[in-house]
Amino acid sequence: MSKLVKPIEYAASQGISRQAVYAKIKKGTLESKTVDGKIYIVVDEDTADKKNVEEERVASHLVDVKELLKSKEETIATLKESISDLKHTNTEINTTLRGEIELLKQVFTEMRNLYVKQVDYMVIDKKRELENQSAPIEAISLKESFEEDEDCWITLDEFFVRCKITKEKRKLKVVKRLRKAFMKNDERIKMEDDEIYLSCYHFYEDILNKK
Repeated sequence: MSKLVKPIEYAASQGISRQAVYAKIKKGTLESKTVDGKIYIVVDEDTADKKNVEEERVASHLVDVKELLKSKEETIATLKESISDLKHTNTEINTTLRGEIELLKQVFTEMRNLYVKQVDYMVIDKKRELENQSAPIEAISLKESFEEDEDCWITLDEFFVRCKITKEKRKLKVVKRLRKAFMKNDERIKMEDDEIYLSCYHFYEDILNKK
């Protein structure tokens, strides 16, 4: 079944100009009919319906494609945002790790320095302890070659030799202590011509081991 359509309506339905419609009529590629002096386009309704259905199907497909493209663009945008967030998070993690590593290095360095100092102090204390422990026993042996009633006095140099005191710094400290003890009338010590003499019959731990 066919129907008559005005050229302008046909042009609008086909998306072409009215001049293009008249050109098709002139070429004989478009069926037309004149009624009361007016030209109409003969359109097969079945063909038109099929065309409309096809157009609707194509339009629907285009809508689906557009929606798909829109969804794809949204997905891409979300992925880009996620990647940006991951990069930022990764940078923060790396920065934090670097900071913690530097802090651990500092702590390790401080601990190592403290340990080295502690070892040095232990070595110094041990040396001092050995120096302080070496003197008293030798001082006791000063009287071995003398009788109990014999006057026994030795010089300061002999005292240092018998007590194995060799360091000048320690000698000065001992001399200072001996002079101080003499000023307090310590009977173990006497002085002649500003020379110090020490008795062979006494102990000197209090002077040698004095802190």
